[in-house]
Amino acid sequence: MKTHLPILLRKQLKKSVLFLLLSGFTTPQLHGQEKDSILPENSFGISAILRFGSEIRDGSYRPLYEYEKPAAFISNRMRLTFDYSYKDILSLRIAPQQVGLWGQASMIMGIENSGNRIALYETWAQLKLNSDWKLKLGRQVIALDDERIFGEYDWAQGGLVHDAISIHYNKNKYQLKGFFAFNQNYKALYNNNLANISGSLFSTSDALPYKWMQTLWSGIDVGKASKLSFLLSNLGFQNADSSADTTAKTYFTQIYGTNYFIEREKFSGRVSAYYQGGENSLGIRNQGFNIAVSVDYKVNGQWNIGLGSDFVSGSDIGSTQHKNKVFSSAFSSIHNFYGSMDYYYAGSSHNTAGISDTYLKASFNGKQGYNIHLTLHQFVTPNEIINSEKRYNKDLGRELDLSVIYKINKFATFAGGYSFYLNTSTLSYLKSVPHSPKYQQWAWFALIINPTLLKT
Repeated sequence: MKTHLPILLRKQLKKSVLFLLLSGFTTPQLHGQEKDSILPENSFGISAILRFGSEIRDGSYRPLYEYEKPAAFISNRMRLTFDYSYKDILSLRIAPQQVGLWGQASMIMGIENSGNRIALYETWAQLKLNSDWKLKLGRQVIALDDERIFGEYDWAQGGLVHDAISIHYNKNKYQLKGFFAFNQNYKALYNNNLANISGSLFSTSDALPYKWMQTLWSGIDVGKASKLSFLLSNLGFQNADSSADTTAKTYFTQIYGTNYFIEREKFSGRVSAYYQGGENSLGIRNQGFNIAVSVDYKVNGQWNIGLGSDFVSGSDIGSTQHKNKVFSSAFSSIHNFYGSMDYYYAGSSHNTAGISDTYLKASFNGKQGYNIHLTLHQFVTPNEIINSEKRYNKDLGRELDLSVIYKINKFATFAGGYSFYLNTSTLSYLKSVPHSPKYQQWAWFALIINPTLLKT
């Protein structure tokens, strides 16, 4: 028995090696057959966005007092996007995201992970109904036209999304999109009890700003170089104090608008017009409007110049108003308009005054992967600004915005910018910052890393 044991072991090892070799040659062939039959129907991808940004705020959002010190910080966005699709019948997206401020989360992570939490940026499913119609449900981005009314607001680290149902129609040169939302806030009013059996009040506390939303958008190609679009949106606002609030009402605001875009080889232009009716969140009758026009000219392969003007209605200050003439951009990518320092509509209030923004811009596209953009704004208000002591000049000041974008490689991009604002006494009064210095400034830097981790 002892003399035959090594021989038996050697025979068994030869069989095992032979089996492994055969498995090694045959298994890839089997996997290849499965791959050929599955991949044309199923696709899956993972992408990431890591964006690190720093700001020095020496007068952004509002002018600083003489004794105030600048604010400075570093923030980050870390987002993973998981995309799955089966043919064009079903598409799914799940995008967890963490937005943080450096130093705010504890070095040793506690049980609640306070200051270092992960949320869901997008979670939606899209179904193909037929060759022309698709239905999307869940937390999703709504970005329409130039994002003046509905936008992604990608400048903000957290972005901007809606909990909604949307339906999409696309055939030939015509597109139609519809969006519907009905929101509740059980966290604020019903002790976060999803089994709540009575009450349907809504609070905007740490929640979306509206209870109801119905939006219809249509777009049609006009010729080879131009496009026309129309928007109708109905928003229902309610803000109850408690679950026992018997006076809470829902007020509905309507926004109607149209856009005309033209883009040729050397020339491009845009005309937009919107009207806001219904009632605002306080029940006051709306009567606001927004008109914008811009033209851009491509000088050569590197230089572009442009000129534009935006007019946003508002209410006179210092006199009794029976109607709300302030136009609200709703859910705009507002940082793209009215100056990078966000003095208007994105930052602190400038009371109820409207603005007129006339701007001149230029951009240079370098051959080494960098772009330079320069924009000069002149702001005035069309409204009367009066207090008990004086009538203010309508000049709101000037802003100069400079930004540089450099593509480091296929995954990473560096961006930075500097802006300054020449303040006026009228703006200081509207911002409730009397005797603020004339010169206000802001600087920012960002590193964006956006790799595709998996695509199969």
